[in-house]
Amino acid sequence: MGRSRVCAVCGGGLPRAGSARRRYCSGACRAQAWRDRQTSGRIIAIGVLTAEATARGDTEALERLLCPVCRQPVLPGGRHRRDARYCSGTCRTRAWRHRRLPHEEPEKVRATVTSTRHRAAPRASR
Repeated sequence: MGRSRVCAVCGGGLPRAGSARRRYCSGACRAQAWRDRQTSGRIIAIGVLTAEATARGDTEALERLLCPVCRQPVLPGGRHRRDARYCSGTCRTRAWRHRRLPHEEPEKVRATVTSTRHRAAPRASR
């Protein structure tokens, strides 16, 4: 009696037909595993670079590695550009609004980031 084989990503069963070396149940799971490996490699690289810059006291390198809005590490590559400055579209929008409206308080700028599209508009009475 053989061992039950499961997908390395989703945990679903693997088809009985096919290679004994098969690890994923579908192309989507195989692609997800590849994306996960790429992301984990970038996270490790950013961690190493951040630790080295901190040890050297290189504030300029730290500024390039961290999002200027929320101070989270920026992971360039993958879904982001190689020269990405912000960790997300939310931070990019927040920085743009802060540059555009420098006279407003940061709390007011932060509140304007949320979308107004889903708020109920006042309806005219019929």
